[in-house]
Order: sequence, then structure tokens, then C-alpha cells
Amino acid sequence: MMKIAIITDSTAVLPEEIAGHPDVYQVNLSVQFPDGSSMEDTSDSATLRKFYQELEGMEVLPRTSQPPLGAYYELVDALIAAGYEAILAVHLSGNISGTFSTAQTVLAEYSEQVKVHAIDSKAASVVMTALIREAIRLFEAGETFENVILALEWLAEHSTVYLMVEDLMNLQKGGRLSMGSAVVGQFLKIRPLLYFDEVGSIQVFEKIRTNRKVYQRWVELAQEALKTYPQGIEIKLAHAAAEEDIQQIEALLKEALVWQDSIEVAYLSPVIGTHTGKGAKGFAIIPQIPSKII
Repeated sequence: MMKIAIITDSTAVLPEEIAGHPDVYQVNLSVQFPDGSSMEDTSDSATLRKFYQELEGMEVLPRTSQPPLGAYYELVDALIAAGYEAILAVHLSGNISGTFSTAQTVLAEYSEQVKVHAIDSKAASVVMTALIREAIRLFEAGETFENVILALEWLAEHSTVYLMVEDLMNLQKGGRLSMGSAVVGQFLKIRPLLYFDEVGSIQVFEKIRTNRKVYQRWVELAQEALKTYPQGIEIKLAHAAAEEDIQQIEALLKEALVWQDSIEVAYLSPVIGTHTGKGAKGFAIIPQIPSKII
């Protein structure tokens, strides 16, 4: 069987069983604070809580950076030296980070030595995890490198992530909302429901008045997806230090959809949370891959 490595980045916030897989490797994005200090992206829960507490009071948002180019080269060199015959990369949406572009550039230089391919998840967080989990499953089932690429490209195209932010002023600080709209939005308690569009850019999906109505809209979107994808869907949740809210959302979804499966929940990493702000919540719909795809 071909020895295949999977590279991803820290915004996936991989669960332990995937992060510890012997063929899964990670490069880290980072956050640079206004005082000149920096931190690597992390999935450590205690560090995440501290980060979001500090983020809430910042007048100037931190800047985020992709992994150093040299670090990516070093990792690929090490993988080839370790005997890997193929490398598959799965990264944060190329429309909100240069990490995917870096992966393409670096891997292309090794294409005569090993099989290589980079997947643009067109999203972040739990979608990236779903892609990696599916890649592991398919490789272990004996699927070819090419078939796994086809499956993951389909999954990236058909998965959808919706985001709800609690603090509109945080979006304004990051240049994603005008000051006037942010102030009025806060006063009227408008919750812009955002989503990753078909090319992986973050756009406004709908403007909804209350949190409860946003959650009900998520139920409706899941119901619509079940009709669109009769083979089945997975539902995933992510959040920026909003544990209590996410537990309520999980309970609502399970009750409204008569959902028997577990719903995976993950933290949003600091790199993502810098732009969404504390209290942000994400809802992902990930369809199962139809057999006809591969």
C-alpha cells in the first residue's frame, strides 16, 4: 500500500484521535498582537479561553499570519525523507488565507519526487476535520490517491459553514462592517448570519433579529440539506468560547431534527476567532459522499 501523508493547518483544530494519527501532520498559523508579541495558533482549551477573554477588550485587533514558507519546505523534506510516496494537503479557505496558495507552491516543486495535491477546503475548522477524517477512511479502505482527491474536492464544494457573531463591533474593527452599521446593529440586536460561499469567501447570508431565530434558521437549513442529500448529512458545531450557547444549540438541533447521531463540537482557533470575535458560533452541514463520485 502506498505510504501517504496528510498535511493540514492549525485552524482545523483537530480532535485528538486525528491529530495523533501517524500520517497526519500540521503547520501552524499565528497571531501577532499590537504590542509586538505573538502566539502560535492553538487548540488548547485553557489557552483559548484566555485568548478570547483578552480579545474582547482589545481596541486594535491582532493580525494573523500563515505558516512560514520555510516551515512548509522543512515539513515536506522530512516527509519525503521518511519514505512517504504521496502528500495530500487540506487547508483553510484560500480566499481568507494564503496558506492554501503556499501549499500549492511548495508541493508543486516536489511533484517529480512524490504524488502531491492540495485541497482548498473553502471553509475552516470542522469542515477541514471532516475532509481529513474522510481521507483517512478512504486511504485505509484502499482507495487510490486520485479517487480520494475526487471525493474530497466534492466534499469541499458541497459542505457549508454558517457563522453567527455576537459582537458586531469586532467585525467593524476588522474592517468587515461600517461603524454606522455596527452601532445600529448592536442597538437593534441584528445578528448577521454569515457563510462561506462557493469560492470560500465569507459573505452575509441573511440578517436575523435574534439568536433564537438564527438557531431556528439552522434547523431549517439542515432540513433542506436532508432533502438535497438523501444519502445523509453530518452536522458539526464550532464556537469561540461559547460553551453554554453551543450546548443549547446542540440540544435544539437534536430535538427539532430527531437527530440520533452525535454532533461534533470544536473550538474556533485564535486565527479564526480574531476575525469573528468572542462568542461566535459556527454551524456546518457536511453531506456524505455519494458512491457515484468514486
